[in-house]
Amino acid sequence: MSRGRAAVVLRRKFDSVLSWTVTLGMLVTTVYVLLTPFPGNGFAQRLEFVAIIAPITWFVWMVGAHAAVKIYGSGVLVVNWFRAYWVPWADLASIESEREVHLVTTSGERINVAAGAFSVASSLNGSRVQHRIREEIERHRPDPVPAETGVRKSFDLVLWQFAGVVGFLLVIAWIGALI
Repeated sequence: MSRGRAAVVLRRKFDSVLSWTVTLGMLVTTVYVLLTPFPGNGFAQRLEFVAIIAPITWFVWMVGAHAAVKIYGSGVLVVNWFRAYWVPWADLASIESEREVHLVTTSGERINVAAGAFSVASSLNGSRVQHRIREEIERHRPDPVPAETGVRKSFDLVLWQFAGVVGFLLVIAWIGALI
């Protein structure tokens, strides 16, 4: 089933911006290091560097920028660090938002929302992020609930992006070895 385009995508802004900044900074620094004279000055040393930096960069991006709540006409997609949950409207019983956000399904399962996780800053501001996520989900919930049922969970590792970063860094490492 194609969900189409999300009506709303919710992220924790500070975490997302910080993660993107750190990720891009790590990539730019890595490209610089790979293109400048390197200890040992060979492709093997550059390959080791890529093998260390690429997973760290990918992890920083997954933890900060990847987490989101996407609201569709047929349900809610919760994208956490390494897992995604599809919750059709018919299966969504309630939304809890105090210090964290949890979607409660009709079967009683509680789905933690990484984008609405607890933080001291949010807590000091009256948990605005958590309440905003709850309010947006409630606001977009259709009055006649679509009949689709069945909460689905899956791993969401975004390996194609990781492979793209590794491939890009390997090309840069190869160019750096030729220089």
